[in-house]
Amino acid sequence: MMRSHGRRLTALAAPGIAILLVVAGCAAPNATSFPSSPVPATHRLPSPTIAGSTPTEASSPSPEITGPPYTPPPPAGSLPLVNSCDPSSVPGAVAVAGPPDANPGSFTLHVPILMYHRIVPIAQAGNSIPSLVVPPETFDAQLAALARAGWHTITMATLATDLQDHTRPATKTFVVTLDDGWYDGYTYAFPILQRLGFVATFYVIAGRIDEPDFLSSTQLQALVAAGDDIGDHTMGHVNLTGQGAAGLRYQIDAAAARIAQVTGYWPESLAYPSGYEDARVIAALGACGELRIAVLERALYIVTPAPAPRAGATQGPPTTQAFQGYETWAYRFLVPRIRVTPGTTPATLLAWLG
Repeated sequence: MMRSHGRRLTALAAPGIAILLVVAGCAAPNATSFPSSPVPATHRLPSPTIAGSTPTEASSPSPEITGPPYTPPPPAGSLPLVNSCDPSSVPGAVAVAGPPDANPGSFTLHVPILMYHRIVPIAQAGNSIPSLVVPPETFDAQLAALARAGWHTITMATLATDLQDHTRPATKTFVVTLDDGWYDGYTYAFPILQRLGFVATFYVIAGRIDEPDFLSSTQLQALVAAGDDIGDHTMGHVNLTGQGAAGLRYQIDAAAARIAQVTGYWPESLAYPSGYEDARVIAALGACGELRIAVLERALYIVTPAPAPRAGATQGPPTTQAFQGYETWAYRFLVPRIRVTPGTTPATLLAWLG
C-alpha cells in the first residue's frame, strides 16, 4: 500500500483465517485499546456485496476452531468527548506521521481528486439530493474505465505526505473521496474499490457514526484495515463560517478526536461541509496539527490581473481560471475536487483527468 498507510496495515489486525470460505476481518478496538488479535470467525463483519451479485451460501464454522470472546466496540456516542487535537488526548491512537518539517517552496502536484457522496441504488437513496446519488453500477463503470486506462489511487493522507515532502506520485494517480459517511460507502462502494485495487478517503460526520444509515465503528475499522483513509467532516455537518471559536473547536477538533477514538488513527484531512470556509475557519483548522490538508466542494478559482496596458490604452479585465487537480502547500487547506454525478460518463471522466 502507499507510504503513509504502510504503518496502518501493519498496526491493525491481520485478515481473518479461512474457514471453507475466505472472509476478511479486522480487529475491533475499544476506546483506548487497539488489540492485534484477529476477530473470531463467528463474529466477523459480513462481506459487502456488489448490487446484482449472487451471494454464496456460507458453510458452518469448524467446531475445532475457537477464538477469544469478541466484544463489539462501544457506540461512538458513548465515548467521552475529547475537545482537543493533541494526539495524547486519545490514548492508544496512532498520531499523524508526516515529514518532520514542511518544505513549502513552489512545489505543485497535479493529482485529480474525485468527490462522491452516495453510492447506492436510486430506490434506496431516500430524500438524498439526486445529483449526489451515483448508482453502484455507474460508480463501477466510471472507476473501471480509469483502471483500464492505467489510473491508480492514493488516499488524501498519502497526498498530504507527498505534497509536504515534495514527492511526485506516479503518473495517472488520483484520489477518490466519499463525503458524509453513509452506510453505502461500505456496502456498495467498498467492494467495487477493492475489486479494482483502489483505496479511498471516507469523510465521516463524527457525530453520526453508528447512527442508522451511517457507517458503524466496526465498518470504519474494516475500511482502515483495508488501507482506506477516514477523514474529518466535522461533528455535525454545519456551516463552519457561522461558528464562533468554541464551535470551531468542537466541530473540527472534537470530530478529529472522535474518529481517533473509533478507528485508532488520527485523521489527516478535512472536508468542509457544503464547501463553506473563510480565513477564520482555515486558521482554526491549521491549529489542529493532526489535520494537514482540506478539500473544497468546488474547483479553486484563481484571478489573474491583466497585464499592464501600454501608454494610453485601457486596462484589460482580470482573467479567472478554475484549477482542478492542482495542489500546493500554500493552498493545502483549499484543495479543489471534481464533482462526479450520476450523469458523468466514463468517457467524460477520462477527459477530465486527462
